[in-house]
Formats: sequence, C-alpha cells, structure tokens
Amino acid sequence: MPRLVYETTDTDFADRAVEALREADIPCHRIGRGYSNRSAHPGKGFTEDQVCIYIERDSDYAQANQILLGIGAVADEPVRLPPNWVLALAAGLITAVIIWITSEGK
Repeated sequence: MPRLVYETTDTDFADRAVEALREADIPCHRIGRGYSNRSAHPGKGFTEDQVCIYIERDSDYAQANQILLGIGAVADEPVRLPPNWVLALAAGLITAVIIWITSEGK
C-alpha cells in the first residue's frame, strides 16, 4: 500500500523529488496538480493545490525522507508544550482568579 511521504504545492519540487527518489531505486509516484493560477481558488489550501508524493515500500520511508530533506524539503517541527513551570504558573493564576471571582460574589 502506498505511503504518503510529502505534500507540497510546488510542482517543480515534486518533479525533482520523484526523480531523486527514482534515482535511488525507491518506487514512487505523485498525485495532484499543484498550485496553478487557473485553479478555481488558487493558493487557498484546497486539495486541488496539493501534490502528494507516495512511496510504494514502507521500508524506504527513512531513506526517502533523507533524500527529500537533501533536496530542500521542509520538515515539520513537532508541537512542543511550554516548560512545566509555565504550565504550573498558568494553572496557579487561573485558580487564583477563579477563587477571587467566587469570593467576590458572596
């Protein structure tokens, strides 16, 4: 079953990516048109603006990612929570405000 390895609106990058993956003997294909001024709503993030690059073998995923990063793919950074002390401070402030508001109502 094909596995999505990258999404972009840049058709030139998608072409380079597929070529680089095939040169590394990674079976792959792309689906989608990419960004076009002739789209009904160009650049609005609709699926018609996306080019999806798929690889055929899960075992090629790590190598495919390295190849894509090497030719300029942008890596998504995972969402990071703030430090625990910030969360504790925010919880303390919220608790203090709730206590203050409920004590004023008496």
